[in-house]
Amino acid sequence: MRRIILISALTISLISVSAQQYKTTNKFGDSQSTEILSALQKKMTAYSTINIQFSFRSEKNEKILSEMSGSIMIKANKYIIKTDDFHVFCDAQNVWTYLPQQKEVSINTYDSTDQDQLNPIQLVKNYKKFYRSTFIREELQKNVLVQIVDMIPIKASSIARVRLIVNKAKKQIIKSVVYEKDGTQYIYAIDKFSVNQTIDDAKFSFNSLLFPDVEVIDMR
Repeated sequence: MRRIILISALTISLISVSAQQYKTTNKFGDSQSTEILSALQKKMTAYSTINIQFSFRSEKNEKILSEMSGSIMIKANKYIIKTDDFHVFCDAQNVWTYLPQQKEVSINTYDSTDQDQLNPIQLVKNYKKFYRSTFIREELQKNVLVQIVDMIPIKASSIARVRLIVNKAKKQIIKSVVYEKDGTQYIYAIDKFSVNQTIDDAKFSFNSLLFPDVEVIDMR
């Protein structure tokens, strides 16, 4: 379960915002891929909030392992990931992982030095620490011209690459695929993308009063 949560955060982080601009160097990516990523980030930076509805499936050897749908809300360095199986809340001070079926929530202290993989904004800000990018090609998909960029981990990882499918005209990611070295694939499709909605900061914290029967595992 934690693996799915981590992969969800990783993938959505590549869809979220970053005010950081990246220099075009061979170390961090070819010129075309970094240009695409910079254009995405420049557009995203103007948004105060982002809401995403997504569909997910994992597969291996052409067999579907799991399917689900979920949502992401992002506001600055705060975020919420929700699916039927888990909810992750981050208010930039604490991270709550709530498992509805088990009726339990674990609480961890937010720490940007070791929570990069679970914090969408931090992961993007540390792009150069984790990835180099490679432009693959442009092609038509369902009559939409898309650009395909691969993100390759710099350090040793079970992830071989993360592929981003970008709507060239809208400069929005419409699909991403995480490829594990063991052949497992995690495929995310963006079903709905909305921005600049008002989101109360209180939503990014787990409200235990709404879940009186939930076991709390405080790991802070």
